[in-house]
Parts: sequence; C-alpha cells; structure tokens
Amino acid sequence: MTIMNDVNIETGTVNIAVFNQTDAALAALREKYQVVPDANTEEGYAFVKEGIKELTGLRTRLEAVRKEVKEPYLQAGRIIDTEAKRITVELTTLEEPMKVAKKEVDDRVERERQERIARLQEKVDAIKAMPGQVRGKGSEEIESMLDRVGEIDVMHDYFDLTREAVAAKDAAMNELTQMLGERLEFEVNEKARLQAEAERAELQRQLKAQQEENDRILREQQAEMQRQQDEIKRQQQEMQRQQDEMRQQREALERAQAALQQPAPAAEVAQVEAPTEVVAAKPAPATSKAKPDNRPWHAVVTDKSALIAAIAAGFGTEDLLIVDQAALDSLANDKRNGLELPGVVAQPVPATHAA
Repeated sequence: MTIMNDVNIETGTVNIAVFNQTDAALAALREKYQVVPDANTEEGYAFVKEGIKELTGLRTRLEAVRKEVKEPYLQAGRIIDTEAKRITVELTTLEEPMKVAKKEVDDRVERERQERIARLQEKVDAIKAMPGQVRGKGSEEIESMLDRVGEIDVMHDYFDLTREAVAAKDAAMNELTQMLGERLEFEVNEKARLQAEAERAELQRQLKAQQEENDRILREQQAEMQRQQDEIKRQQQEMQRQQDEMRQQREALERAQAALQQPAPAAEVAQVEAPTEVVAAKPAPATSKAKPDNRPWHAVVTDKSALIAAIAAGFGTEDLLIVDQAALDSLANDKRNGLELPGVVAQPVPATHAA
C-alpha cells in the first residue's frame, strides 16, 4: 500500500528522495554548466557533449520517478471517482423524483405568474390605449376619459407590474391633458370660425335678399316706366291723331269760311243755309216767373268734327283744349241753355239719373 504522506497539499511540497537529490544538485549543475564553451574546439565540444549526457540522464530518471510516484495517486483518484460515481447514482435515483415534483410546482407557479402578468399587462395596455379612444373627439369626452384614468389605482391592483402601470397612467394623463388643451383651443377657434361663417352667410343672405328686392323694385320701376312711356307714347299718338284731325277740321273750316266770304250767284245765295251741326239753336229764354233750374246739366256731342273745328278755331275755353267730356259737362252745367259751342248741345240730366 502506497503511503500518501510524500505530498504536502497545504505547502505544495513533496518529500521524495530523487526529487530532493536533484533539487540539491541544481546549484552545482548551474555553476558547472552556466557558461557554454565554444563547441568548435575539441575541449568545448567534449564538454558540451558530456554535459548533455549528464543532464539528459538526470531528467529521464526524474520523469520515471515522477510516473512511479504519481501512479498510486492516480489509482487512488480512479478509486475515489468510481466510488463517488456509485454514490452519485444512488443519490440521483433518490433526487430525481423530487426534482420532477418540484419542477411541476415551479412550472405551475411560473405559468400562473406569467398568466397573471399577461392579465396585468392587458390592463396596462388598456391604460395606454385610453387616450386613443377619445382622440379627435370633443372636449367633454376627453375630460371624462381624463377623470377615468385619474381614478385608476395603480399602486394596489397591478402587483408585479406596478411600476409599468404607474408609468402608463402618467403617460396617459399627460397625453390626455395635452389633448384636452389642444381640443379646447380648437373648439374655441372653431366656434369663432363657425360664428363668423354664420354671420357672413347671414350677411350674404341679407345682401342677396336686398339685391333681389332691389332687382324686383327695379323691374317694377322699369315696368312702370315702360308702361308710362307706352302711355305717353299712346297719348302722344292720340294727341297727334287729334291734332291731325283738328288740323283737317280747321282746314275744312277755313275752306268753308273762304267759300262763304266769296259772293255767290243770286240763285245760289238762296240755297245756302248754315249747317245745323255747327251752330246749335239757342233755346228760348225762360220767363222771369219760371222757377230756378237747379238740375245738373251735361253736354251732348252732336257733331264731333264740328266740335274739334270749333276748338281749333278758338271757340273753346282754356279748360277745353281737347275733346274732354268732363270739361264739356262742366261748361254745360255752367252755361246751360247759354252754351254756344258748335257740335255740342247742353241738356239737363234727367231726375232719375240725378238722384
């Protein structure tokens, strides 16, 4: 049996005779072979050759002793390893079922933890998504969502993801606050814009209505002007016609007067009579004893041509420049039986008509 006391593990030293002898001889060997002579000389060559032989012998013997000394230690290690392996197998046989049981529990706990974290992550993601639910909506909805986010208890309901929930809530609150400010500013501007558009539309409507009313009035005025122009034109045409007719009557009257002023043969003088349609006979004057006649009188045109000729000749008054029934009636009511106007006879209005 090999004694294992030759090696001191604590000091890292060995107590082997060959090793000790070689170690003791190293000082002399270093002294002897410290300087290598010139091998080109016979003495130098012999010295080098002899030195190699001595050192090689020492090294070879040291290696053999090393293997010899080490072999018991290696054999002991192999024995130790084999025994340890046997014990390990026994221990593993006992350990493995417990490891399997523990792994099942650990896996279940980890699975439950992951599932819990997944559920919590969904809640965290829901917080992150809350601002997006009211993006683009009115300020009231944004403010309501801001209140909802503020009521979330992230310190007690999120466990493993408390830090993530706190960060998500803070981010959502900041985003919603900024969103609310921007939306309020937009709504104020939009309200002002819509009010301005409404006022502009109302002004345009009023301007359009005023323009339409002006156009209507203008059309009516133009229509009235056209009607007046047509009436003036008609009256001018009527006056021109009457003037032409008066001119013709005046010319006829002048021809008749010229004919009357020429002396006629005696046979013809007896036959000339004044036209009854030109000069109306005077009615007999009423006696002084007759009752006053208060009946209204009116003029009856018996010969329009004679009347026009008389007006043209100056037999009318300044009120009677054309054939006007109202003016004729006024003259008849004023002159009564004393009306002397060719082609016109004054007559009292019957009592039935007067009433």
